[in-house]
Amino acid sequence: MLKRIVVIILLLLISSSGYAAASENQIVKAQVIGLQDNSSSATVEKIVAVRLLEGQHKDQHLEIRYAPIYASRVIDLRIGQKLNISLYEENGVINGYINSIDRSDYIIQLLVIFIIVVIIFGRLRGISSLVSLGVSGVIIIKIIIPLIIQGHNPIGVTVISSVSIIVISFILIGGFTKKSFTAIISTSGGTIIAGLLANYYTHLAALTGTATEEATYLMTELGLTIDFRGLFMCGIIIGTLGAIMDVSMSISSCIFEIYQHSPRVSLGKLAASGFNVGKDIMSTMTNTLILAYAGASMPLFLIFFNSKITLDILSTDIIAGEIIRSLCGSIGLVLTIPLTVLVACSMVGASRY
Repeated sequence: MLKRIVVIILLLLISSSGYAAASENQIVKAQVIGLQDNSSSATVEKIVAVRLLEGQHKDQHLEIRYAPIYASRVIDLRIGQKLNISLYEENGVINGYINSIDRSDYIIQLLVIFIIVVIIFGRLRGISSLVSLGVSGVIIIKIIIPLIIQGHNPIGVTVISSVSIIVISFILIGGFTKKSFTAIISTSGGTIIAGLLANYYTHLAALTGTATEEATYLMTELGLTIDFRGLFMCGIIIGTLGAIMDVSMSISSCIFEIYQHSPRVSLGKLAASGFNVGKDIMSTMTNTLILAYAGASMPLFLIFFNSKITLDILSTDIIAGEIIRSLCGSIGLVLTIPLTVLVACSMVGASRY
């Protein structure tokens, strides 16, 4: 769920930061005030009356013909609904077409509910986690994205920024403690391992990073000339960062909690407890990563299966990329477990002398 909330925050930040693609048409919010069905046996068409809610033409009324290419893609329009309208001037007359449904109000409502729930149940720790989440979003939007657009090495930018996210997040959540320091070291180590594996196998498999529609849009529509292979590896690093942070903090908390209540426990038993907890976490977290990537690629899987393509699809750029992304992240996550146990037990051992 946190990953979805991160996406929401990032999109809200993008919308207010000026990095959205420029458009020749002015996009404004409008409200549906009237609907008329103008469909025939061959076509689906609606006459949509809207009132503009912003811009220099605010409160002006427009009638828009809405005729989707496919009947299955008809937007469920209703009176009072807010839309994003692209305005254009033709022969001195203002016209428009429906760009999309304006869903920002609903997203903000859910975001507010999420914040309230986290604060109620997490109290001070919940507030710290929200601040940490906000800092992560700001670093991605204000540092990583601008530097990549400016032509800097995507991997270097992402690694340095990820370490900054790790340090800030754990200090905000756990304070300046040995537990936080342990989580910082182990998370950095696991993330770097995932990044190195991604770098090696991305080059070995000759992945281009340009197989997605988003990459094609960046190249053809926006004309960006960036390292798309490096951008692909950045996605692997950022995508695994949250899961690795979760694993390292969980194991670190377990070990230090046991030590706090049983100061005389042997390092061997502490390590065994850490590994046992790590195994339980590993079984769910690896599934989380794989299922997250698989879920995002479901339309692609349906295309391949309906086309009855053979196992050669594993060698396609996009499928091979998703597999490498999933496996590199999972390997980094699994190796974070022994690394966290080693660092935590070393900290406990050092505190005894």
